[in-house]
Amino acid sequence: MRGKTSQQLSFAEGFLDPSLFELNDELINVDELLQNRSFLKPFEDKFHETMGRPGTPVDTYLRMMYLKFRWGLSYEEVECEVRERLPWRYFCKLSLMDPVPDSTTLIKLNQKFGDELIDELNKKLVKHLIKTKKIAPRKIRIDSTTIESHIIYPNDVGLVHSVVRTLTQTSKKLGEKITNHTRATKKRLAQIGASLKSTSKNKKEQAQKTLREVTKFAEETLTQCKTIVKKWSKKADKLTPKQKKQFKQFTDYVENSEQILEQTYQKLEGETKITDRIVSLYDPEARPIRRGKLKQPNEFGRTAYLAQDESGIIVHYELQEGCPSDKTEAVPFVKRMKKQIKTVPKEAALDKGFYTSDNIDALKSLGIKHVGIPKIGRLTPQERRHQKKQWFKRLRNFRCGIEASISMLKRQFSFGRPLVRGTARVASWIGYSILSYNLWQMT
Repeated sequence: MRGKTSQQLSFAEGFLDPSLFELNDELINVDELLQNRSFLKPFEDKFHETMGRPGTPVDTYLRMMYLKFRWGLSYEEVECEVRERLPWRYFCKLSLMDPVPDSTTLIKLNQKFGDELIDELNKKLVKHLIKTKKIAPRKIRIDSTTIESHIIYPNDVGLVHSVVRTLTQTSKKLGEKITNHTRATKKRLAQIGASLKSTSKNKKEQAQKTLREVTKFAEETLTQCKTIVKKWSKKADKLTPKQKKQFKQFTDYVENSEQILEQTYQKLEGETKITDRIVSLYDPEARPIRRGKLKQPNEFGRTAYLAQDESGIIVHYELQEGCPSDKTEAVPFVKRMKKQIKTVPKEAALDKGFYTSDNIDALKSLGIKHVGIPKIGRLTPQERRHQKKQWFKRLRNFRCGIEASISMLKRQFSFGRPLVRGTARVASWIGYSILSYNLWQMT
């Protein structure tokens, strides 16, 4: 059953100075935008009208999520701040007598609503801003950025060690005992770390030997775990809900471990290019991304595409697994953006990674008059004259602004490295980050 909010003051609040509850200009503007009940309806539909006890009101939940991502707080911190700050409590539609939703409630609601609802909310907000003529996306800029996964930097031996350690621990939770090779693999992980720092000429051969030894331990552990899966599958109907959840997690770990060992065997056989390579047992959908940066040439996670208009609003965003080519994603991304915002921008500025002559022609065929994409490499005299035109220079300078927006999203709105794993949860995380950013932009 969904809960309801009320701005009626409690008896105790009648004795307090009303100025203690005053909101600043930012929260006043955000509160005004979130008053639209159409934004809340998809979330409220997730609750039954009469069954169950009253839950956390949706508008309280959304306002707390805005405060969390606006100020880069943890779930525990936003709970504490809303409880102690009267203006924040008032902004979240809570009186002094109302309990503040705790951190675990916010996490469970995130899992309940999923990434589709927050994506729908972002789309509704953009449509509302266009309909009320607060924004008019006549000129847009598009860029991509890496969303790093919340994992440690992977290596082959460390990945196989995580397989042995995790399968041993999860089987123990099920009450099944298997041979524990964790200490042996941990010892070899330390050995390979020391050997790679040495100046020995045969350190690569030593690393290969260590990887083979660790893989044998992991193969033995995986074989025992497959036996446990067969044993528990026969009594699946008799399991409690808690046991079903633990068994499902254990099964997922076993399946991911099989893929990790398979790609490890390919590596030992000399295969250098492995498609769909898993870099984490806990986030198997994360992929290695080669960005070519001097400080960090390799990143691990997913790729986000953003489209921003002149006002600074992110009018459209998408999350892609791995690192798809910008050249192939440019036109489909713009088509989906056009379908969402129901309008065609007159000008578009893109990074040079999106450049192909076919992309420029395709974007112009969609109705975009000026397409500013610098070409990579040597320019012909005609191309040089084209890129010296005034409108092209203006679009090139305009595109640079999205770099600052992405930097602010990562520094101030928790956009850079989500503290969750899995594509669906990461999509939900960046959805709330962009929602907070857009609401803040309108203040």
